[in-house]
Amino acid sequence: MVETETYKIKKKFITKDESNQIIEWLDSVNHTGNDSNYHLSELSKKIKGKSCIFDISNTPLTNYITKFQSISDVSLEPLPDFLHNIIDRIVKEFNLPKDNIFLQAVDMNKGGKINPHYDASIDGYVNYKCNISVLSEDYNFFVGDEIAKIEETDLYCFEASLYKHWTNEFNSRRIFLSFGFVLKYEDVNREINDPRIRLSQRIGKYFQKLNEILKNKNI
Repeated sequence: MVETETYKIKKKFITKDESNQIIEWLDSVNHTGNDSNYHLSELSKKIKGKSCIFDISNTPLTNYITKFQSISDVSLEPLPDFLHNIIDRIVKEFNLPKDNIFLQAVDMNKGGKINPHYDASIDGYVNYKCNISVLSEDYNFFVGDEIAKIEETDLYCFEASLYKHWTNEFNSRRIFLSFGFVLKYEDVNREINDPRIRLSQRIGKYFQKLNEILKNKNI
């Protein structure tokens, strides 16, 4: 296990067979876009591929986060058993609650990248992400002021609503799974007066307001 102040990495978390299962499954998924969130629709242009979001827990918290964060229609379809098995292993590895979970599955073409951004949050909660590199060249993942070295099959987790994160442009196809856990502040040892919590709250309010303004202008 690699662990710093801002991220954790579990090397070789999935097998090659699991990688192949994920690729075959994602190739079969085709969600239509709704561009409901202006900020995310702009961000998605740099992905150069598809991003499919699944509301696994289907709770008020995951309903809000997935709707705000989606760039395609949110799916309530049951996931394959092998994905639930992966979720169970993540939960066991990091002792995470299973109350509010969603999944974003991303398939990027050559030239795609993730621009710097914070993930959506809700007052009282942190949007905690556990990402798995399924198919990719080795790459640097930038989170806060740190750089994580990511290889294929690695699992890496971080507080996505508290730290700005991004990647450089990729030279080949990239597939990754991003499991979101909506966690209470105390689950990640945070308090309401934490500077990062306050920043996250301000960012969330700003993008909610911006999205509403642009919607009203039919942009």
